[in-house]
Amino acid sequence: MKIKDLFKNGKKIGLITNGRSQKKIDRESIIIHHYCPHTFNVGDHFVIRSIRKYLKQELPESVFVPFASAGNRGWGKPTRLQSANINKSNKYADAVIVGGSDQYNNWDLRINKDEITKLVPPLYLIGLGASSKNINEPPFIKHDSYWEDIKVSHQTARFSSVRDLFTQKFLEKAGYNKSIVTGCPALHLFNEELHLNKSGYVALTFPFPVISNRNRDLYSGLIKKIKVLIKNLKDDNLKPVIACHDDRDVFVAQENFPEEKIFFSNYVDEFIDFYRSASIVIGSRLHASIFTAGLGKPFININIDFRGQAFSNTFGLENWNINIDDDTFDSKLKTRYDMILSDDLSEFDNFLKLKSKYRAVYLEFMKKVAQDIKEQLAR
Repeated sequence: MKIKDLFKNGKKIGLITNGRSQKKIDRESIIIHHYCPHTFNVGDHFVIRSIRKYLKQELPESVFVPFASAGNRGWGKPTRLQSANINKSNKYADAVIVGGSDQYNNWDLRINKDEITKLVPPLYLIGLGASSKNINEPPFIKHDSYWEDIKVSHQTARFSSVRDLFTQKFLEKAGYNKSIVTGCPALHLFNEELHLNKSGYVALTFPFPVISNRNRDLYSGLIKKIKVLIKNLKDDNLKPVIACHDDRDVFVAQENFPEEKIFFSNYVDEFIDFYRSASIVIGSRLHASIFTAGLGKPFININIDFRGQAFSNTFGLENWNINIDDDTFDSKLKTRYDMILSDDLSEFDNFLKLKSKYRAVYLEFMKKVAQDIKEQLAR
């Protein structure tokens, strides 16, 4: 069989004995195949940028080749670590990384236990997290067979890190107990001191299509809550801006809030500049809350599913972040942003300690991954 035939969809994994990671060569470049969501959603790119930033610090010669592992309009169908793609990585990759984001939800990665053990280059799972369909629900796994796929995938990996304690317990249920909690990589992209920017801009971040598809009643209630929030913010002479992480959010924002200021960009650096200009970040786009915490922004996360609750629990924010179904939602929210505006950031003291702790773990983990890649290639 010709090499090019191994890369056709549906092809079985072929035996490759002279793949790149197996060669004893002087490498000017270390080729890393990176399986990541790579969607139009800017939050995914906060995660991707962090992972590559810290690997690049230790492996400046690294070159990242993206494989878009989530279904999205930009890249078409998911490009998963399966059959033909395992053949491709076996032939051309020095290492393979998967991460981050919530790819455990119904095992979106679809890595198969019988295939992953045939991967030749070393595998690393970085900053993954579990999710759920709705608030107060466990992670969604449709087929029992996925549990074994998850376990074997992690046993095959050289190292595995997860973004929160709930995901660590999820993996223990699958039979894997060696994962390291680092926090989400997006949290560690920057490490700026917590402060209150006096601009008066309040970024409102909500994943409109996601909520709409999951629960129409929740969606309708959310729109009403945002309208109340916008009115309250304006009454306090603040300037709300609806931040759209996904281009589909823009249309929903236009439909429901036609007179409000909207921000959207396809470019990560423009989003970074936007969030730097904000005083407070409020919403249920978890990557917005996590990422802007690294920028030193006070935030209030609205938990809409397992992810938000897991982040809150891991970082001591259970009594700060608010569940979407909380009966006292409006009053709690106003109390919290009033506290921030008074420059009282004391509620974040414990969070900052935990953030510092997990940042140290994350940086050490990334160094460990980089060193292991070097050692594996030197064998």
